Amino acid sequence: MEVAIAGMGPAGVNVVKTLRNNGFDGNITMFSVEKIPPYSPPALGEYLITGNEAVLFWEGKDFCDKYDVACRAGEKIVQILPEEKMLKTENGDAVKFDYLVIATGTKLYAPVKGSDKKGIFDFKTFVGTDKIKKMAEKGQEKTAIIIGGGFIGVEIALSLARIGIKSSVLNRRGWIMPRLIDPETAAYVENDLRAQGVDVLLNTEGNEFVGGERVEGLLTTDGRKLKADIYITATGVKPSMDLVQNTGIEYDKGIIVNEYLQTKHPYIYACGDVAETIERVSGERKIHGLFPVAVDHAQTVAFNILGLKKKYEKQVNMNSLKKLSYKLVVVGKLEGEELKHKTKDVLRKIFLKDDKIVGFVLLKDISNAGVYLSLFSKGINVKPYKDELLSRHFYPGCFMSRILPRPNMSVSNFNNG
Repeated sequence: MEVAIAGMGPAGVNVVKTLRNNGFDGNITMFSVEKIPPYSPPALGEYLITGNEAVLFWEGKDFCDKYDVACRAGEKIVQILPEEKMLKTENGDAVKFDYLVIATGTKLYAPVKGSDKKGIFDFKTFVGTDKIKKMAEKGQEKTAIIIGGGFIGVEIALSLARIGIKSSVLNRRGWIMPRLIDPETAAYVENDLRAQGVDVLLNTEGNEFVGGERVEGLLTTDGRKLKADIYITATGVKPSMDLVQNTGIEYDKGIIVNEYLQTKHPYIYACGDVAETIERVSGERKIHGLFPVAVDHAQTVAFNILGLKKKYEKQVNMNSLKKLSYKLVVVGKLEGEELKHKTKDVLRKIFLKDDKIVGFVLLKDISNAGVYLSLFSKGINVKPYKDELLSRHFYPGCFMSRILPRPNMSVSNFNNG
């Protein structure tokens, strides 16, 4: 049996591991546009700060040998022919498969004029991050401009601050990370960013990178010209779906799959950040972008290739930002009836609809994160406990313990992927 995997990130890697650990002895071939062993994109920030390759190459640089995989790193797939069960590479090779797994993750979305100039970096790939790291180690680069004040832009700024590079973050909205947090929560984050040496420019967009072949500055929508040693685009990411163009495979925000993570062709799967799946609570189709989701998807795909007919486990929308001076956990939608506990340094908010938790944000004090997540995920009516929900010592008692075992949760469970 021949299994081909497009992508060598966490999703692709865990498909391989699950297959091999469950006795699969067929041939596995993995493809990647980057010419390096499989690595974990969520670890790029730590690699930039510490240089710790063990975290980045979390399965070892010898992964392909260890799991008997033909890894064709640096060889791009240019075409999928679903009916023929064949893919073609940029080298002109035609590769037959019995099963194909599309685990291509996401790619940078940078709608800024001139973003193809030399000297503009990304923080989405090992190559881009490693270039920034090497420049910083020379000690010549002291400032950076980051276009995009979403989750990625903030994480980049905080990572750069740890290695002594002062960043300016441009955000087109009036508060930071607008797709993830509300203005009140954002105010705490902005204060911490500024305390760590990050300049936050709100209501400001990058309009055009200027210069000749190499970037010399950034023009903003309000007419300013900003200059720095390093320019980074972090306006967002989109699922890498170039492979499914003109294949008949359905896609919208991501590649549309069924409950077994199959496309319209039952022998072609999509998993991880490229797969559009149904969120557990809202019932909406989403791209989750979380490491644990990628792992769960990968295991599901592998079991289905093995013939076990396993449905994927629906996940919830949750995020955490770990490089702030405090912990921040955000789950679900921050809308509806609001319960709030607020001090100078702590913010705890729970949002309800029809007496059920639809979202929560915990800043600095993340007590009961696991309990809230269970209540949220199970759709439990919390009306009897509404006045006690925000207490650090809240637990719904022995009556609920039969259906709500007390979770042993830590902020590590909320890692992005």
